[in-house]
Amino acid sequence: MMGWLFLILTSILLLSQQYVQTLEIYKPYEDNNLCTSSMSVCSFELHATATMTMFYKHFFRVVANDDGILHHYTNPNQTFSMTDIITADGYPKLVYVFNNSLPGPVLHVYQNQTVHVRIFNNMMTETLSVHFHGIRQVNTPGSDGIGRLTQISILPGSSFLHEFVAVDQGTFWYHSHVHLQTAMGLMGGFVVHPKEKSNTMEYGEFVLLLSDWQHFYTSEQQYLLIESGQFYPNDLEKLTESGTIDYFESIDGSRAAEALVTSILINGRGQYIDTRNGTIGSSTTPFEYLEISSEQNNRVYRLRLINGGSVFSLKFSIDKHLLKVISSDGIPFAQPMIVDQLIIGVGERYDIIIDNFTGIDTTINYWVRVDTMDNNNNSRWRSYAILQYAETKTKPTTVPRTCSVSQPCRILNCPFSQYGPSNSDDGINAFICLTPLNISTHDDHLDQELLSETIQINVKHTLSLTMVKGNDNRTGFESFNYIGMKYPSLTEPILFNPRRARELLPCSGRPLTENDGEKCYRAIVAQYNDVIELLIVNHDDDQHPLHLHGFYFHIVEQGLAVLDKTTGKFVTNNLNTACDEHAVCTCQSGNKTCATNNMRLVKDTVQLPKGGYMRIRFRAQNPGVWLFHCHTEPHLDRGMAVVLHIAEDRISSIHSCGSYIQFNYRSIILFSFLLYFLFQK
Repeated sequence: MMGWLFLILTSILLLSQQYVQTLEIYKPYEDNNLCTSSMSVCSFELHATATMTMFYKHFFRVVANDDGILHHYTNPNQTFSMTDIITADGYPKLVYVFNNSLPGPVLHVYQNQTVHVRIFNNMMTETLSVHFHGIRQVNTPGSDGIGRLTQISILPGSSFLHEFVAVDQGTFWYHSHVHLQTAMGLMGGFVVHPKEKSNTMEYGEFVLLLSDWQHFYTSEQQYLLIESGQFYPNDLEKLTESGTIDYFESIDGSRAAEALVTSILINGRGQYIDTRNGTIGSSTTPFEYLEISSEQNNRVYRLRLINGGSVFSLKFSIDKHLLKVISSDGIPFAQPMIVDQLIIGVGERYDIIIDNFTGIDTTINYWVRVDTMDNNNNSRWRSYAILQYAETKTKPTTVPRTCSVSQPCRILNCPFSQYGPSNSDDGINAFICLTPLNISTHDDHLDQELLSETIQINVKHTLSLTMVKGNDNRTGFESFNYIGMKYPSLTEPILFNPRRARELLPCSGRPLTENDGEKCYRAIVAQYNDVIELLIVNHDDDQHPLHLHGFYFHIVEQGLAVLDKTTGKFVTNNLNTACDEHAVCTCQSGNKTCATNNMRLVKDTVQLPKGGYMRIRFRAQNPGVWLFHCHTEPHLDRGMAVVLHIAEDRISSIHSCGSYIQFNYRSIILFSFLLYFLFQK
């Protein structure tokens, strides 16, 4: 009997280690062999490992010829398909990946299914925790995936089981929440489809995970360099040599994080451009192809776009194609927005429909373009994929639409009131900037009471995005109100004893300035069903993508910086708010700021540009400890975060110890062997 039990246990463990395969074009009600809509529970495994780009199974290096064909570095006749090699931008480097894929496999599930995802940490030295970005984890805060906050980080050789219900439909993603591991490659798409197939649904879909890419070698190395204020280039790019470091300046004159971005990837593929040597030293790795066979032309397709980068907002377009943008962060718009280009902040997701083929020649291929808002049009920070209608993988010869004052291009999710310089005093130029103020969420997803200007606010806080200067005793750090996040030392996750965490490392409460900020455990405490309002003000020099765990929030008011209408450059902060030297911000009462709502947009991640502000609201109906933070990875690492303690009195009854316990499947197999031999005696 025990022999059969042993064999069954061992078989289950080994068979469950099948790897999910990354998909391109996808039909959610036909192609999903791992999770069908009829299943009540869907289970997946993600194995985190370290590997090398441009290598074949750790055996030897692979290079690409001028035609993008991958081959053995000394034998051009030994070729490999794109699926055999993790190429990234063609530069050989260490990466961390899930299931030997960059990005990791897209996990497709259906609304209201129970989802089990076991994370195996097969890295040798790095700890790990994985967050499912946008998944609200209703009644499952222990599966939110934040090391030290909601779980003990997964040690090398161990695993962790996430268990949650996919409450919301939409486009989401998963990624590491430890140091710079996302920038090293630990990310993948996560899609929740409707339970039932609709007659109006599209024929198929593509998931495109966009990311900026860097050539540092370990997340710990990058973390230490960021802490010291130094930013690591490799031997190809030395800080001591002039002209080798590209600093980002946005079209409005603001900055992004001080990280060395060498290229942009689309689904883990791109090309590295060495601008110092012409084309010498640049890579010729193959592009991602979005293949639509000839018999599928003129049908309706969905593109699920995810910015999984660590630094840059990214601008997306397809030559000759209008983009019908239908949703953001999984929440549908009141009506589709028809635009030429779309800006996606770090962590944001947008769904696009392609259904207008007027003027489209479906016998040729088209360039898909991703670039940044860089004022200098840096050629490194561009990436391409190919929308393939033709029967062959011929490189396109298409060009982007020419934008002019007479025929301007429409840009959605523009974080500025104006995009670029103008030839006239009224600010009219070649682009129509559609800001979040121009977007509304569908009524079915709005809480009308939260939109009311007379609703009673139970918890109200102002968060000013600030930078604390370094001195002889410490490095500078990003912060809220000059307070950087620091977790207290505990032997269990903060989720298990949130009150104790607040007591161990409280903030001083004293007035702070840019010269004397502090690090402590900063928590905002709310009771169940409280209405929370945060006024968030960005008087920093950087753009900041902000993400709230555990909730969607309603943006009820936003104001943007004042720009020079001729140059399009930053002039001054929005005049509706004012902050003193202690980062204490107030609303200007004369124009009814903070009293009049001007937006109806629901999000979980949003860009807040330099000089802007916004008010967000949400109900405290999901007990747990939830992070609110800047999603620029270096900023989060240095402290730009705060934790919301929601309904502390209810947390102990819902967190799952079963999700917290770490398992090592090798140990389980050995234990099964031991039981077997003991009972044989």
